[in-house]
Amino acid sequence: MHQVLDPASGGPTEQAGALQRTAATLHARRRCAEAEALAGRAVALLAGEPDAVEVARICHALAGTLDDLGDRASAETLYRRAGAIFSTLPTGSTDDVMRIRCARGLAANLRLQQRAKEADAILVSALGLAEQLLGPSDTDTLATMTALGRLWEGIGRLEEAEDLYRQALARSESAPGDDLDGVAGMSAALAGLLERRAAITA
Repeated sequence: MHQVLDPASGGPTEQAGALQRTAATLHARRRCAEAEALAGRAVALLAGEPDAVEVARICHALAGTLDDLGDRASAETLYRRAGAIFSTLPTGSTDDVMRIRCARGLAANLRLQQRAKEADAILVSALGLAEQLLGPSDTDTLATMTALGRLWEGIGRLEEAEDLYRQALARSESAPGDDLDGVAGMSAALAGLLERRAAITA
């Protein structure tokens, strides 16, 4: 039988992290009821913990798991808590990336809740912050540009979305390393948008 967690191991924050990881694994195996139960236990553990960097990281990961499980409201709450904690940290550390990813996760959550206006404001702000903290060609900056482009495309701002996709692709050419998945995602998004526009004008 799969051992989920030793309740005596670590404090509540560590236990919540272990529960989140197991819940994500169970979800990947399509054992959703078990995953939901463990995620719920993790949420309860974190509720009693004071704000701290590790709590923010676990909140972010747990929010993603809850989004995968379809619990949008709980996921939103966790994304917002994580974002609030990250916003209090000084810039110039590895947590800058988490700050941007948390904003991107919250925006995706809000988009799925049909709250595009809120998602738009968060992504525009996150993109500006990513360009400032990470650089214009950083992988997470480009991912945020693509996320904003997809949002704009979804609400009918096709020309703006196309421009953003093209900017992201151009920047990716000067990015360090080879983010092949990111480039493929941007290329696919642009191709899909162009196909959609062609169908509209045909």
